[in-house]
Amino acid sequence: QPATRDSNVLLITLDTLRADHLSCYGGKTVSTPNIDALAARGVRFAQAVAQVPLTTPSHASILTGAYPQVHKLRDNGGFVLDGSIPTLATLTRDAGFDTAAFVGAAVLNRHFGLHRGFNHYGDNLNEKRDAKLLPGVVAELRGEAVTRRALDWLDQRATPGNSAPPTRNFFLWTHYYDAHFPYDAPEPFGSRFQKDKYSGEIAYVDHQVGQLLKGLAERGLAERTLVVLMADHGESLGDHGEFTHGVFLYDSTMHIPLI
Repeated sequence: QPATRDSNVLLITLDTLRADHLSCYGGKTVSTPNIDALAARGVRFAQAVAQVPLTTPSHASILTGAYPQVHKLRDNGGFVLDGSIPTLATLTRDAGFDTAAFVGAAVLNRHFGLHRGFNHYGDNLNEKRDAKLLPGVVAELRGEAVTRRALDWLDQRATPGNSAPPTRNFFLWTHYYDAHFPYDAPEPFGSRFQKDKYSGEIAYVDHQVGQLLKGLAERGLAERTLVVLMADHGESLGDHGEFTHGVFLYDSTMHIPLI
C-alpha cells in the first residue's frame, strides 16, 4: 500500500463564482492574482461541473461526493443532509484530524446538517463590523471575517494546553459568499469596479484567498497543507435570460473553477 500522506487539508469554496471570470480560466474583466498563483503551482481542472446551481445542495455534494437524490439536500432550505451519508468532515475526523469550518452565509447554517463531523462549525453571523444583514436577502459575512476566524482558529490550536494540539493534522473548510448577489464589494474594490460590481466581488474574494494562504504560510503550515479551491456554482449575469442562478443548467452557472 502507498504511504499515507502526512498533510493538512484546506478546502476553500467560493460561492457563485463562474469559471470564465478568473484570469487562470481566460477571464479578462478582473485580475485574480492569488487564485492564479495557486493554479500555477497546482493542478487546474479545465472542465469541472457543479452538481446543482444552488449553494446548500451543491456544498452537500462537495462534502459527500453524492448527488442530491442521494444525500437528500435538494434546495436552499427545507431539506436536511441524510445522517447516514459520510462526509469529508466525518471521514477526516475519524482518521484523527482536527476539523473546523467557517461559513459566510445563513444558507449553510448547521440546521441543514452540513456541520456533522466538524469539531468546530463557525456559522455565527453576529458580527456587526463585517456582517451584511440586508432586508430580503440571505444574511452573510464579509470574506475578511471568514478569513480572520479561520486564522484565529489555527492560532488557538497552537495555544499550550489546547485539546487539539497543532501536531494533529487538520481539515479546514472556509466558505466565501461575497460574489453572491447583491454585489457590494468593500473598498477599494467597490470603487474600482463601479460598472461591474460582480467583478469587484471577485477581486475582493481573490484578495481574501491571498490573505488566507499568506496566513497559512506565516504559520509554517503551507508546505504540508493540501489546498483545494472550487466554486459551488456560477452566475448567469443575464445569459439566457437568467440574472443570477438556480433555474437553468448552462455553463454560466454549472462550469466551475477547481484547483
